[in-house]
Amino acid sequence: MNGELEEIREFLDHCPDLAPLPKASRDAFLRQLTLRYLREGTSFPPDAEPGLWIVRTGTLEIRDAQDTLHDRLGEGDLVHIPNTPARPLGPVTEDALVYHLPLDRALELAARDDTIAQFLDADAPRPLATDRTAQGGHGDRSLLTTPVRALMTCDPILAVSTLSLREAARLMDRGDISALLLHTPERPGEPCGILTDTDLRRAVANGVDPGQPVAESMASPLTTVERGTPAFEALLRMARHDIHHLPVVHEADGTLAGILSSTDLIRHQGTSAIYLVRDLRRADDLAGLQGVMQALPQLQVQLVEAGADAAQLTQTVTTVIDTLTQRLIELDERDRGPAPCAFAWLASGSQGRHEQTVFTDQDTALIIADDASPDVDVWFAELARGVTAGLDACGIRACPGDVDPTHPDWRRPAADWAREMERVLHHPAPRDAMLATHYLDMRVIHGAAELFEPLRQQALEVGARHEALLSTLADQARNLPPPLGFFRQFVLEDSGAHADTLDLKMRGLLPIVAMARVFALHAGSAARSTVERLSAAARAGVINESTAENLADAWLYIANLRARHQARQIRNGQPPDNALDPAGLSTLERSHLKTAFRLVNDARKTAL
Repeated sequence: MNGELEEIREFLDHCPDLAPLPKASRDAFLRQLTLRYLREGTSFPPDAEPGLWIVRTGTLEIRDAQDTLHDRLGEGDLVHIPNTPARPLGPVTEDALVYHLPLDRALELAARDDTIAQFLDADAPRPLATDRTAQGGHGDRSLLTTPVRALMTCDPILAVSTLSLREAARLMDRGDISALLLHTPERPGEPCGILTDTDLRRAVANGVDPGQPVAESMASPLTTVERGTPAFEALLRMARHDIHHLPVVHEADGTLAGILSSTDLIRHQGTSAIYLVRDLRRADDLAGLQGVMQALPQLQVQLVEAGADAAQLTQTVTTVIDTLTQRLIELDERDRGPAPCAFAWLASGSQGRHEQTVFTDQDTALIIADDASPDVDVWFAELARGVTAGLDACGIRACPGDVDPTHPDWRRPAADWAREMERVLHHPAPRDAMLATHYLDMRVIHGAAELFEPLRQQALEVGARHEALLSTLADQARNLPPPLGFFRQFVLEDSGAHADTLDLKMRGLLPIVAMARVFALHAGSAARSTVERLSAAARAGVINESTAENLADAWLYIANLRARHQARQIRNGQPPDNALDPAGLSTLERSHLKTAFRLVNDARKTAL
């Protein structure tokens, strides 16, 4: 092969869209290509020629009949034009060299090579790469994959819970440990509680008799992890429960294997999420909370740089925002006195699904006990105003759609919530689809969970049986097409502050979220996160496993892009958003993103 052909082959070998083809098929392409020069300002494709076009250098645009920009093509990008276009698709915006495979030659190749025939079929999806390195993750990912057994302290001291506080303190001092695991006399090998330095200090400060049994001061029941649990998951569990020690148990029988401390994690890798949650719980006023929350954007940057995927990142950010909300409620009750009756503060939307990033807003609600007098609503309205304003002051924006308990529709007694949810879920009008999605994503983040969980369970049972609701939610999902237009090119926003960008949340993630909600409801699953809903739907046979995996991979890829886009903005001192300019993507990223959108579009057509 001469030098020129070798150079072209090397270029084709690195084109992501051609990567799925076997080498022999790429070589068949190679010998049929012609090189064309396109001058800036001319129309594309030249002479309205169909076929396969590959950009070697330069840039060109794809626009629709209304002159809306759909995509910009640069080095390595490919566009397949299967028929003679009725009009130019767009201008050449920078002098370009392009390779062209004429349509007749492409069809001849396809007739002889099945892989080329499949490649030229616009509806044949290419599996989405899910490797984190391919998705752009970098940095030390060891905390994300290292099991806790590699970090824990083996053979921790385990003492009987009938010890006195004084004896326990002496034992901790002799062992130079900050936490002592305890067991009952009847079950000597099974920890039932834990005593930490903090517990000891609290007992002394409260005047507890040092001779009192340690069982009365220990923390119980225990939160534990298994030996194979990833360290990152252990970190999240510590943050959610505001604890710094986790007993580690054997998978087979639940017996004690070791103990993991936040110090162990810090020694292995920085874990600022634990300290962010701790500092929120210690903050004494709104100003203190605002100071702590200034670190949240940097936490997202740290997680991205450590290689955390979007599922891990969004769970961590949601945990921080949950804690902020809980602390605002606690401070309100401290200042105004305890609530006049039982209540629960609910999160919906991305917070309800544990899928928040730093660029988020509030979707919240309140449920009040039925046995309260009508005048308690005044107290809860004030709570709603204070907490909502506090969240906004700490960077969690007020909901532009008014989904928060300062509005009476989102602040109701339990019986009113039951009637409202029954109305929406039994006989949904199209305008109720939004309400139904919020109701199905709700979870309790503070207060009496028993007020809400029976209503949610009833909603799931009703939803799984009622075709009208399933049909309404399916229509909503179908009306959220991914931003992929003709010839598999991006459809960009055409107006507003983010014109010529991709809205990765509204046009990328929400179509998957909406489909997963429908599938999980049909399966009768109580799962809330998008990936868990897809898995539950596949297990129940509502969708096939391949569809579930494709949609989960697409959600993860798009969410990873969004997280990295926001981290990049934070590092550059810009406010984060969901608006991504595809011109800033690498050729590989553009190819993977198009594949993700195509997988979503295929699922909309076949699974809903």
